[in-house]
Amino acid sequence: MSHPPSTPDRSLDGRIDLLLRLADRAGAIALEHFQSPALRVERKADASPVTVADHAIEAMLRAGIREECPGDAILGEEHGDEPGTTGWRWIIDPIDGTISFAAGVPMFGTLIAIEREGEVCGGLCAMPALGERVWAARGRGAWWERRRADGAVDRSRAQVRSCGVVSQALLCVSGLEYFRRCGATEVLRRVVDAAAHVRSWSDCYGGILLATGRVDGWVDPLMHPWDIAPFPLIVAEAGGVCTDWTGRADIGGGSAVGGSASMHAQLMALIDLPAS
Repeated sequence: MSHPPSTPDRSLDGRIDLLLRLADRAGAIALEHFQSPALRVERKADASPVTVADHAIEAMLRAGIREECPGDAILGEEHGDEPGTTGWRWIIDPIDGTISFAAGVPMFGTLIAIEREGEVCGGLCAMPALGERVWAARGRGAWWERRRADGAVDRSRAQVRSCGVVSQALLCVSGLEYFRRCGATEVLRRVVDAAAHVRSWSDCYGGILLATGRVDGWVDPLMHPWDIAPFPLIVAEAGGVCTDWTGRADIGGGSAVGGSASMHAQLMALIDLPAS
């Protein structure tokens, strides 16, 4: 994929350049293991799946960050929290959608976000098996890159769709069992009843579809910080709104809802959480 010019320091520009280069390496590792008959799936303590590819990608990402940005903190799904000294922090999910990855389904991605003093200022979602990714830097827009069959890359601004009426909307939700697990089946029922169409297009792919205008809204009841970290910034830079279910753009909020400003407001009304 194409990269902006490198800068000699490790400012945001330099970190965005590193982010994109690391995403290329992560995609290559993922595709080495994807649809391999030798791929083994293990279960973590919380019963969620993990593979050798998850561990290999996160180890590579951490090594690359340590090499070029020594002192930056790192939070990753597989290897936990590594404190830093610079005020910068990287938040990584090596394979978001491991269930899809392990099943040989191409709707999995690598998520990377960059925080400065607690504010996300850069983020990426890369879907290597689909040959596309979206990334953003604060104040500089969101960008959608697609690799063509001849290897060339098409790059354009990512833009949310302007549909503002939920009854005409195509919405994306996450795995249906997550709504049950979170006690949010009534929210799912209201969303399905209100929307024109609802599809479950797998984990981080819902966020990338929203940011590139291929769905009108995205609703996910269960998010860890590494699942959501890039998306509030990406969606905002693409002209939309992405928050948790309380309306905060908080990567620790545990949920996600996004769309245009109008769509987000209507989805928040459907979610309608009781006041705490």
